[in-house]
Amino acid sequence: REVDVRHLEMPMPMMTILEALETLPENKALYVHHKRIPVFLLTELKDRQFEYRIKEVQEGEVYLLIFKNQ
Repeated sequence: REVDVRHLEMPMPMMTILEALETLPENKALYVHHKRIPVFLLTELKDRQFEYRIKEVQEGEVYLLIFKNQ
């Protein structure tokens, strides 16, 4: 599944991502287009047993891959 939250104002990016993760099937990942590294989301992901990988492509463009910690 893929979501693009670059156009959303805070706190909608975090809410959108967490909502998408609630319905993410087992053994699947969520691919996120973001405009910055979502620092507050990262703590929430760890609390919910999710792992993530971050790729800063350029200023204002960040990719996140979020998946359940097995």
